[in-house]
Amino acid sequence: MQNDQNNPLFPIEINDYPKLFDYVVTATGLVYFQTLKRNYILGKSMSLDEYNKLRLLHVYYAAGNKNPKEIQQWQDMCLQLEEKGIFEKNMYQSKEDLKEKSLITKNPDYQSGLYRIHVDYIKNKIKSK
Repeated sequence: MQNDQNNPLFPIEINDYPKLFDYVVTATGLVYFQTLKRNYILGKSMSLDEYNKLRLLHVYYAAGNKNPKEIQQWQDMCLQLEEKGIFEKNMYQSKEDLKEKSLITKNPDYQSGLYRIHVDYIKNKIKSK
């Protein structure tokens, strides 16, 4: 088992990353994700909906590809957005729009409750400090 320094979603095994989320990025969604990510990196102005979609697409992409480096980048991006006052809001509608535009599709490998294991681990780690 990887430790939490090599695995940003510890205690979830890296090989289980593709089971974490209910949706995965489609080929069209990947193109849109790369556009959003580029705009974010370049500091271009984006709407809250675009930030929401970037968050969702980024984590779906990283998890689906078992990529701890991308997961870490997603976590860092989420922290940076919060520090800038750009909080997750209306995520449900952003996700519905991604589904309607076929930018994401149901994940056949999804395992309900798996991500909760990571969240509970983080909460317990924070409490113990």
